Amino acid sequence: MSRVVAELDSLMAVRFINDNREPNNLSAALILDIKLLMGDFQACVLQHTLREGNAAADFLASMGHSSQPGLHVLDSPPTDLRHILAGNQLGASFLRY
Repeated sequence: MSRVVAELDSLMAVRFINDNREPNNLSAALILDIKLLMGDFQACVLQHTLREGNAAADFLASMGHSSQPGLHVLDSPPTDLRHILAGNQLGASFLRY
């Protein structure tokens, strides 16, 4: 994979990471690590999306919150996540409430 588009539902995080200045906040080490990882790709774009448009990430975060601590590797997406991914692939829109 050489080109990546990542959508984040935190506008502040997108701004911090995309900022060309040296970060000087509590998350500086994390931001620098993210920028280093982004450099591994030929092209890496971070953009903001509303939480409703990031349903797959929200699903995985909820799943992780209810799981036992530790590393969990998924060989394939859970059934409920497959439906979300299929909707994303079709360009389905989500209501914002």
